[in-house]
Amino acid sequence: MGQRIQTLQLLHHLETYTGEHRGTESQPHNRPHCQYSLERFDHTAASLTTITSNGLRFLDNDAPFGEEIACTLRTSQAGYTRAIIGAMCEYVTQNRTGIEYTQIFDNDTELFDGTGKQGLLAATHPYFATGFNYLTQGPTATLTREVVNLQIVTLIPITRQEIELAARDTDLLYDHWDETNPDLLDIVRPTTI
Repeated sequence: MGQRIQTLQLLHHLETYTGEHRGTESQPHNRPHCQYSLERFDHTAASLTTITSNGLRFLDNDAPFGEEIACTLRTSQAGYTRAIIGAMCEYVTQNRTGIEYTQIFDNDTELFDGTGKQGLLAATHPYFATGFNYLTQGPTATLTREVVNLQIVTLIPITRQEIELAARDTDLLYDHWDETNPDLLDIVRPTTI
């Protein structure tokens, strides 16, 4: 049934940050060239759900490291999380391209009715410790192909105003978020710009 999280090291890494692995959410059907699955993790104490891809790291693409993608939202919004990761997995497999930190995906219209979010920002995880972003072969200060086993790119739903600010300079958006402290794990949060 598709690619499972096959290594204990990866499973342990993800559970350390995201909570208990609840299993495979979904995977493409009758499409042998798209061998990935969506894995669900629940952090029950914080009421958070993270959906990660599993298998994108095996694609031959232009990413500097093998990578998987993740999205974390409130557990009550897990359906949005699943839809975001599913759509982005399709994007990656169809285009045979990796996703880079600070990359903006502009949808032009709302991703989901009533959310006010019109795009996604590829980023390091905004709340998990920095160790979440890379699975390495041990403690290291230098992230090179030789030491990085896997990079995890987090997708954050963003508003039209945030898209425009990030398009000018992603650091400006991060500075704004540091000042206003929005709940980036709530897809219906209002814009602070």
